[in-house]
Amino acid sequence: MSDVFYVNPRAEVSDPSKWYQPELSLIRKLERLIDESGILDIISKGDIVAVKTHFGDRGTTRTLRSVFVRTVVNKVREAGGRPFVTETTGLGLTRLRSTAYGRLTVAEENGYTQQTLNAPIIIADGLLGFDFVEVPVKGRHLSSVKVAKGIAECDAVICCTHFKLHMQAGVGGSLKNVGVGCVAKPSKFDIHLSRYPEIDREKCTECDRCVTICPSNAIENYRVITEKCVKCLGCSEVCKDGAVKTSWVFGREVSERVVECARGVLDVNDNFAYLNFLVDVTPHCDCHPYSDIPLVPDLGILASRDILSIDKASIDMYLAAQICGDALIKDGRFWEWTDIEAMLNYAAELELGSLDYEIKDVS
Repeated sequence: MSDVFYVNPRAEVSDPSKWYQPELSLIRKLERLIDESGILDIISKGDIVAVKTHFGDRGTTRTLRSVFVRTVVNKVREAGGRPFVTETTGLGLTRLRSTAYGRLTVAEENGYTQQTLNAPIIIADGLLGFDFVEVPVKGRHLSSVKVAKGIAECDAVICCTHFKLHMQAGVGGSLKNVGVGCVAKPSKFDIHLSRYPEIDREKCTECDRCVTICPSNAIENYRVITEKCVKCLGCSEVCKDGAVKTSWVFGREVSERVVECARGVLDVNDNFAYLNFLVDVTPHCDCHPYSDIPLVPDLGILASRDILSIDKASIDMYLAAQICGDALIKDGRFWEWTDIEAMLNYAAELELGSLDYEIKDVS
């Protein structure tokens, strides 16, 4: 059984005659949560520490507030670490989120800068998402995982996860923040697609857009040479004729592939700690270019060294709350095609953590 530490976001006023009560701030409670949980005990003096979060997309309005991330950064400094805030590139080559340049552009627009975070921002998988360390995994779907090099090489990782629901994985918790957010572009491809792109010669107009954008010269005579393909999906993005065929994965298999990638990340670097922020719990991921209304009131913040326990506790806490939105199906809980239990059970099977936990309220 693993410990999961918790702080309640509610500001319970003990003396209504006093307006100046900074101890009621969720920031102050976050500081206390970090101290009392001991999650930063993984840091030694001089360690280079990644603070992993998600900057959202252009148009997103409910990402994790920068002041929360800054608080974690400051605590890492107090522990003797040298922090940097990090994210990885997304699939494709043409959208802002697909390159380090674009990620940093969106980060700044959404309020994440070196000044607001008190730490440099480094995109962990490089300029285009191909800087990685490959590690073998034994799973149902994947044989290897490409771990973002910045994650593989740092001394410790603190995951600051905006907990929310997800249209493919079911929930976006720490498992997804690690399994998707800490891998390079080719592994993001492997999570979402089952095979290499193919070009339909009947639809192809030989416009050469795919040939021009391909970073590995993998398209010859309008055919994808799989031995050269680096799995970026750029060819599909630029094809205006629908000639590039892709095989997307949905439902339970997406969740299992996320778990396998998380296993690969933790095989390379297992010095992780986790913070799940159950605030602004939207029905979809922050990678969408919009933000829906929260489904439940803010529920608080959880801290743990166990990636599975903290996600299980977060899900249980969400389910126990009163649902105030009707955007979801399947008993009003999750997207009907997702399988949360399968994801959790598979994570337990791959020995990522424990399904049994004890909540310790430090509010």
